[in-house]
Amino acid sequence: MKKTVLLFVAIAAISQVACNSSNDEKTTGNNKQFPKPGTVVAAAEMPVTDDPLNKFTFSVKVIADTNVRSGEYDVDADYGPNFAEGHFTMPKGGEYLVPVIRRDNAPYTYIIGFRLPGDTTFYDYFEVSSNRSSTKMQYVKAYTF
Repeated sequence: MKKTVLLFVAIAAISQVACNSSNDEKTTGNNKQFPKPGTVVAAAEMPVTDDPLNKFTFSVKVIADTNVRSGEYDVDADYGPNFAEGHFTMPKGGEYLVPVIRRDNAPYTYIIGFRLPGDTTFYDYFEVSSNRSSTKMQYVKAYTF
């Protein structure tokens, strides 16, 4: 009987240690989830209103790259029949952050950014803008964590 009780106590102690290490991973952020490569993580679209003849749209998609664990994402932008591709990398130390898109005040412009866990602030990071003659993609701010 003593051996059974001792064995039970040992198993309980090992289980407790395993549970605590699992909880530590969740609270320290070591157990980060990344989207699968090829997954569209953010997308936005607006109509092109300054061309009454055609019914064009301007759209932007952020797609997880094969190196998404390093914070790398592809950007696809369409302005009517015109297509452009780009690429950006999340800030060092923020590879786990998921990109989000918001519309900018400038015409046919979207800002790709991120939010920190527990914070509602949108952090501007990468801009995509387009017009009839060109599409531009550029970093707008730099961050380190």
